[in-house]
Amino acid sequence: MRNIMLWCMGTLLFAASPALASTPFPAGSRCSVSVQSDTAYSDVASDKTRWSCDQEDWSISSPRTILTIDLGGRVVADNETFVTRLTRFSSLRLTSVGIDGSHASKTVSQKQMTQATGDWLMSTPLPALDVPVKAVILEVDKPRHLGMISDARIDVSPARDNGLLRVELLLAALCGILSALFIFNIAFFQVLRERFVLWHAAAVFWMLMHTFVTSGLINRFFAPSMLELHALSVFSWGAAIMAAGMFIKDLVEPGKLDPIHKRLIYGLALWVAAWSAFHVFVEGPLRALSAPLYYASFIPVLGGFIWIMSVALQRGSRAIKFQIVAWLPLMLTGAIRIVSSLGLTDVPLEMMAEQHISLALEVAITTLGVADRFMVIKRQRDNAVAQTKVLGSMAEHDPLTGLFNRHGLEERFELLYESGFDTLAILDLDHFKDVNDTYGHTVGDQVLKAVANTLKTDANAIAMRIGGEEFLLFLRGSNAPARAERLRKSIPLRVAREVEGLHQPITASMGLVEQPRDARTRCDFATLYAQSDKLLYEAKAAGRNRSMTQKMRLFEKPAPSTAGAKAIAAV
Repeated sequence: MRNIMLWCMGTLLFAASPALASTPFPAGSRCSVSVQSDTAYSDVASDKTRWSCDQEDWSISSPRTILTIDLGGRVVADNETFVTRLTRFSSLRLTSVGIDGSHASKTVSQKQMTQATGDWLMSTPLPALDVPVKAVILEVDKPRHLGMISDARIDVSPARDNGLLRVELLLAALCGILSALFIFNIAFFQVLRERFVLWHAAAVFWMLMHTFVTSGLINRFFAPSMLELHALSVFSWGAAIMAAGMFIKDLVEPGKLDPIHKRLIYGLALWVAAWSAFHVFVEGPLRALSAPLYYASFIPVLGGFIWIMSVALQRGSRAIKFQIVAWLPLMLTGAIRIVSSLGLTDVPLEMMAEQHISLALEVAITTLGVADRFMVIKRQRDNAVAQTKVLGSMAEHDPLTGLFNRHGLEERFELLYESGFDTLAILDLDHFKDVNDTYGHTVGDQVLKAVANTLKTDANAIAMRIGGEEFLLFLRGSNAPARAERLRKSIPLRVAREVEGLHQPITASMGLVEQPRDARTRCDFATLYAQSDKLLYEAKAAGRNRSMTQKMRLFEKPAPSTAGAKAIAAV
């Protein structure tokens, strides 16, 4: 009796819901129809002319879209759910239809959808039936992406997929790599304070954020709403593109891009920002077109980047070569997604896994480009510093002898005096003009080098060439006058040893002034130099090859006479 009653109830239910009982669609098919918001499945179920079972003819142009998924009368497993692309919608109603005509329905809101943690998917359990299921009927109002219809299926719940943990670990590793590269760029900036390093760090950060959101990993740690997920996905991608454009503008070597190319990058950044806002917030009649228009907005962005990279490459930019290699996979992925969103493929192709990999490759290769640019700039700066040092050395050193010139020593006088250099001597080679006239300037230069080598032998003396055959010594320590005299007397022997072909000794005359540390009045460099020069000329007047020395005690100006000077005759 009980079985008869159940049979009768099923028959009555079947008769009461003929549209649900018949589900007049091919076995295993997915058929859809786009209708007004007040149209139910039962209103259009019997009108086969309105339905499309062609997998190339999906539509969400009307406020409501109805989809039937034929299951062929099989038992639905416990771990199977309704799964589709994660996107926003207004309302959703699911109905399971049994082989006996029984049915069960439920209405689901955005908040009640389970967001996957390993993909850009959402799911919800099917209305339960005790009999095998003939078909599942989806009625969804105002879906914002065609993928919600074209990707809809009855499948293993993403939350109960046995391979989910492995996928999450791979995605976490990918995010970890991006995080490491972000930190790497911050470290770069600590060494090289270049603006392009900051722009690349910003691009890496937003690419990391986009991967974290669109991979579903964010749902493992937070519970964002559908709108928050959508906004984070769109704006993180837009910010990454904008930062990448600014990075390329500042990375490329000077002269490789014209001002028009840089203005184009600014314009593209504003363009991306505007279309990102449009895609997130648009409502009304443009809702169904928001995704295709958003993807189509990246066509000029792709074209602009390709043009800029081509110009920089033609002009010999080394840095842009890294960018071309880095962006090629991402551009190809983006181009395929754009083409598919515009209806040139059977269904919109999300290619999320390919996008994640392309982003990681872009960041890794671009970071290598940053490192290469870093090394180029470092070499340029090192060369500039070395050149500055060379030029500075040329300004302070005599190129022939390597000794300081007067400019180099005079600027350091105060520091040298504080370090104990309180004795100044001027030496002049005797009859040096005769050497040049007799043996030539080449031999004369060799003589000057030999004299310089002689004067360098005292570790507590600084020697300089102040012009022609005239040299200056700054000495410190005990017995400075005696040590200066030994150097002067060593000149003939050193020159004779190092310069071949000379048939006359090379001697020198010297004027020396000693300013003891206990002197009551200090004199400046000019005063010491003037007094030493005066003594030098007195030594020459006295017959050359000798020294005139003076110890300064109390004075304000150079003494008008040579009182107190002592002549040291040559031995």
